[in-house]
Amino acid sequence: MNLAQQLRQTFIQKHPSEAARYVEELPAQSAGEMLQTMEPQQIADFLEYCLPGPTADILKQYPPATGASILSRLSAHSARAVLRQFDSHTQTSLLDQIDPAISAHLRRSIKLPDHTAGSLADPHVLTLPPDITVANALERMTQTVGQAIYYLYIIDHQAILRGVVIMKELLGAEPTITVSSIMQQNVKTIPASGNALDIVAHPAWALYDSLPVIDQDHTFIGALRHRTLRQFLRSRSGEYQPAFLSDALLQLWEAYALSGIGLMTALGEALTISTPSVSPQEEQETP
Repeated sequence: MNLAQQLRQTFIQKHPSEAARYVEELPAQSAGEMLQTMEPQQIADFLEYCLPGPTADILKQYPPATGASILSRLSAHSARAVLRQFDSHTQTSLLDQIDPAISAHLRRSIKLPDHTAGSLADPHVLTLPPDITVANALERMTQTVGQAIYYLYIIDHQAILRGVVIMKELLGAEPTITVSSIMQQNVKTIPASGNALDIVAHPAWALYDSLPVIDQDHTFIGALRHRTLRQFLRSRSGEYQPAFLSDALLQLWEAYALSGIGLMTALGEALTISTPSVSPQEEQETP
């Protein structure tokens, strides 16, 4: 190990949070190369400070056996969050290569029935840590355009949901301030275990087109879009026939899919649903 590698490894070990914010902004290949001189346990200890998405991208840079070895050394909490970033085939491949006891626990804990909010949520939406600057957040947005939606969810290094930032507020904020200083901490959420019938009746759909889904320990699972829920219910129309899912409501959903923000905002203002008051900027929806 040369001097530069020793200094880098020392910095990572002494200042893992700062190093994690830096590594998260690197291309995954560069981040993997930076960590390659470290032992699997050291890498795992460091990745505990990184967000699940970048961690999954880094693990992809290693041979499957090495990635599985690192994964098995993560805390159960972190391992679950990271595994949910992979498709089912990759999940199985990784879990097949780690200790059976650890594997069995993780298989049980990441499995979500196909009728729940957790299974319908998109785990690949852009998330941001609370301690980066607005400038850094905007840079990350440009690197992951396909994952950014109108609401940017703020999670800590344990994948706990801490707040939400509306994209237009981020774009207009002072570049040097931290994301935590502009995030809204009072976030309407959906439990991962909630079934489709409970989810569709959630009053927040009158105001939002995307809601964060969290586990029982407030771990961020992903974002559930209104159109995803609508498509799911239509695909299961033979199974679910709730009384409140009237033809009129389905027609409104269909119209919303075609006309976008305006209809749903007007509908939210017209409906007499008992929900806490929100600021005007919160009433805008995901495009």
